Amino acid sequence: MKLLSKFCLASAALFFLNVGAARADTAQLLSFDLTGPANFSVTFQLSSKPVIAPGNADPAFGFVVSPIDFSMDGAASNDVLEFYINAFGGALAGFPNDFESDFSVFGPQLYHGSVYNPTFSPTSPAGINLTDGTNDGLIYNLTISPAVATPEPSSLLLLGMVVLPLGIAAKRLL
Repeated sequence: MKLLSKFCLASAALFFLNVGAARADTAQLLSFDLTGPANFSVTFQLSSKPVIAPGNADPAFGFVVSPIDFSMDGAASNDVLEFYINAFGGALAGFPNDFESDFSVFGPQLYHGSVYNPTFSPTSPAGINLTDGTNDGLIYNLTISPAVATPEPSSLLLLGMVVLPLGIAAKRLL
């Protein structure tokens, strides 16, 4: 019985240390959803504080970043994203290669801070209206929301290490 209680105590300590470490990181994963005319749809995820490589930022236009789980019109894609400063038209574009874009929308600058250290924030549920830069008046809408968190495998393992011995102890007592 002493061994079981020591094991439960050690497992609980590891669990709470792991939870404390997770709180120290203030960045969160955000989901971006861009919709437009003719069922146009782009979805991807980014950290609220993405790390931008030194060669991927230019204060004269913005920065380039690789998104997580990028999908355009329901199909996975390897596009990179360019986020622009207000003076360069704001908003963003998606590029499958160096020469042509899959989409390009204009509007307000979507991040805060510098191009070297940008920060994204969730939008209101109504999102942000953007245009494609032409005179046709087509409106796109971008919503940014916190991504649905999934437990890390290590957290689930620690939780299991705590619950399993408690279940065994309860079975023996009953």
